Amino acid sequence: MTRLLLVCPEPLGHGQPAGVGIRFLEMARVLRDDGHAITMLSPDAGTIDGCRGDYINPPILERETRAHDAAIVQGHVANALFLQGQPLPTVVDLYDPFLIENLHYFGEQGAEVYNHDHLTLTHSLLRGDFFLCASDAQRLFYLGMLLAVGRLNPMLFAHDPRLESLVALAPFGVQPARVPVARELAAPAILYGGIYDWYDPIAAIDAVAIVRRTLPGATLTFTRHPNPDITPQGKLAEALRYASEGGHRFVRFEPWAAYDERASFFERFALALLTFPSSIETELSMRTRIYDYLWCGLPIVTSSAPGTNEILERYRAGAIVARDMPQAFADEILAIVQDRARYDAMVAGARAFVDEHQWSRTLEPLRAFCRAPRFDNTKETFAMKPVLPDRSRSILHRIKRRLRRATTA
Repeated sequence: MTRLLLVCPEPLGHGQPAGVGIRFLEMARVLRDDGHAITMLSPDAGTIDGCRGDYINPPILERETRAHDAAIVQGHVANALFLQGQPLPTVVDLYDPFLIENLHYFGEQGAEVYNHDHLTLTHSLLRGDFFLCASDAQRLFYLGMLLAVGRLNPMLFAHDPRLESLVALAPFGVQPARVPVARELAAPAILYGGIYDWYDPIAAIDAVAIVRRTLPGATLTFTRHPNPDITPQGKLAEALRYASEGGHRFVRFEPWAAYDERASFFERFALALLTFPSSIETELSMRTRIYDYLWCGLPIVTSSAPGTNEILERYRAGAIVARDMPQAFADEILAIVQDRARYDAMVAGARAFVDEHQWSRTLEPLRAFCRAPRFDNTKETFAMKPVLPDRSRSILHRIKRRLRRATTA
């Protein structure tokens, strides 16, 4: 038995976790069932049956890191773990590329978000002992960053040329398959889900408006994020305004479903829709909702993104729209819901996906590490630690430049 400390950045006690929170809950379940002793630290001390829960603060981190054999962490709370806790063999979960996602917030929040994110990720790459990611594209991305900070080094390469002891694939997972339910296709309820600032909800609204010319009973549902205080809501506000001003009464905005009740929520819908512009974020992301929707047998119509495309093409569980135009999305939706045989084949494809992506299977690299936690003894040898920018020199440079402009004008 290993004593494991999980440090989750998202609140869990409200029962409405988003992607990172879901992943930590399922990690805790799998590792608990493997016979390990689990303590979960989170902003609200939420946890699950059979696992201790507590808050994230310096005294607790100091105490709990002394009492555990290994830690698992994600995101910005890694700063607290590494700075306030005692050294432990640590797994850093990189499945959520927050540095890339948060590029969308520069216009609203300025450079500080990027600077903080970059330093957080760099610090985590320097301090972690084992890293998890969700796709081959992510793995190459993070290997490049690990090379830049000296963690991908000659000593490690000499005994592990594939570097699987450094970065392993551990994608999202799903719970056991649900019993299929009958769904209404003549007036399809279409689920979009939560809105993040890298999505395009307006395209989805316009697409369903086109669908309604053929199927007047079609509806579109968005869900409100459970943690709005830590997730900017610019695109949600845009969608609310667009639906209201356009008189789109078929658009609904509902609360985030509780995790243990989300299956019955998903079963209200016939199809899932996801629209977003192409960017580096789409190249690296692994959409949590794709896994949940397939778990409940929902065919998916989506914009093109490598990780999602690979899943939907392999299991034939949805349609990928190459042209980001509302008409193209509407055409795919109609083609699916008006062809029962094709629809049923997609549901069957979703079931095959579920059978192969149980959490116990996708988290096997983590399970193996936790059976025998270890420090990476090479991590200090070639470490290239970042130098913090000298802000005073930067300010002085700007003052001199302005004075020079003023005297030469």
